[in-house]
Amino acid sequence: MLKRTINIFIALFAISIIAMETYIYWHTKFRPWQPESSIGRLIYYYSFFTVLSNLMLALSCFWLAINPNCHRYSFKVIRLNGLAGVMITTIVYNLVLRSIHTPPPNVLLKIANESLHVIIPVLGLLSWFIFGPFRRINLKVIMGASLSMIGYGVYIFIRGYYTNLYPYPFINVVKIGYSQALFAVSKFFLLFLGIAFLCWLIDYLRSKNETVYL
Repeated sequence: MLKRTINIFIALFAISIIAMETYIYWHTKFRPWQPESSIGRLIYYYSFFTVLSNLMLALSCFWLAINPNCHRYSFKVIRLNGLAGVMITTIVYNLVLRSIHTPPPNVLLKIANESLHVIIPVLGLLSWFIFGPFRRINLKVIMGASLSMIGYGVYIFIRGYYTNLYPYPFINVVKIGYSQALFAVSKFFLLFLGIAFLCWLIDYLRSKNETVYL
């Protein structure tokens, strides 16, 4: 019951924050480079890795609340994408982007910014580390999650080619060119792989003690 309650809380927390930002960005343009149309701003918003990784975490938590013993391959990939994604979000934002990123002058968006980059990732990772479930990560799952990352990267560059809009400065082809952007993406992908394999190691080590928390 405790694990289910925690998973539901994390999922609802993440969905509520994303829904709030969705509503705000639908009605308001805060930056001069943001699209003029409401739909354009939402497409831009949902192109951010932060948003997608938190969504994956929320979806996996909802899934666990409904079926705690799920072993579907699709669930495992979504779960790993969520866990590794929010870990990357926290690391990259707080070490690289925080010093150059100023949230819009809106109290709710400032709360949302901290929630998506710090609070929800920490809650999700702690919940997984303490309660699991484990025995859900293997090489096949890592490959599936990696293909998802590659698909995301392809989408970002194709969309950016036609709109000149990129979600992050280190992949902004308009300002830094393709060579630097692709180099940054390569480092980002290697970071994802490293964290995915770290999650696999943690999954393996913690699986030996999982029965303690059932």
